[in-house]
Amino acid sequence: MRILLMALLLTWGPSAWASNIPDSDSPGGKLFATHCSACHTLPSPKRLDWPHWRHMLGLMKQRMDERSVTEPSKEEWRQISGYLKAHAR
Repeated sequence: MRILLMALLLTWGPSAWASNIPDSDSPGGKLFATHCSACHTLPSPKRLDWPHWRHMLGLMKQRMDERSVTEPSKEEWRQISGYLKAHAR
């Protein structure tokens, strides 16, 4: 049963959660779903206003560095930031 559950989660991946976010098919939405659900549940972009998202992105970058997680490229960070800024509370 555990193997089946893990297989389903790996198959669905971020796209299962991405359906609950605005503009999930946009480049920024896809990057947000992919990178931001790799370590935790995907939060709604409406959860925070832009200044708080900007702060949170800095914290996430620190966490990725601390845990040796491959972080998004500069261009991907730009797209994720733009996506969150456009859809923030």
